[in-house]
Amino acid sequence: MEIYKIIKNRRLELGLTLKDVAKALGVAESTISRYESSDIQNMGIDKIEALSKVLRCSPTYLMGWDSPKQCSNSLSELESLIIDEFRKSDDITKSMVLRVLSIDESKCIKWDTEKMA
Repeated sequence: MEIYKIIKNRRLELGLTLKDVAKALGVAESTISRYESSDIQNMGIDKIEALSKVLRCSPTYLMGWDSPKQCSNSLSELESLIIDEFRKSDDITKSMVLRVLSIDESKCIKWDTEKMA
């Protein structure tokens, strides 16, 4: 598969908008659109590396040299921070967070942080 298709597919897999990716890279939304339409065919190595971080995959995957198994659906920095803060919170705060997120508390394991690893 060609790089422009891989970029678009991966962005969509992660539920990111053109604007999300552009903001993370510090470029215009139109630049990302041009990457995905193959208007820009000679991306610098620095751009491929930065884009791979945003799309949570290896640069070699973006280049089409690795299989999709090389992609990570690991947590973003924000997601990790949210989980860490949740774990540090008291039971009342945790209950409020679950309520805001419309998560049925009765279906959750009580706040055993060892089980939430």
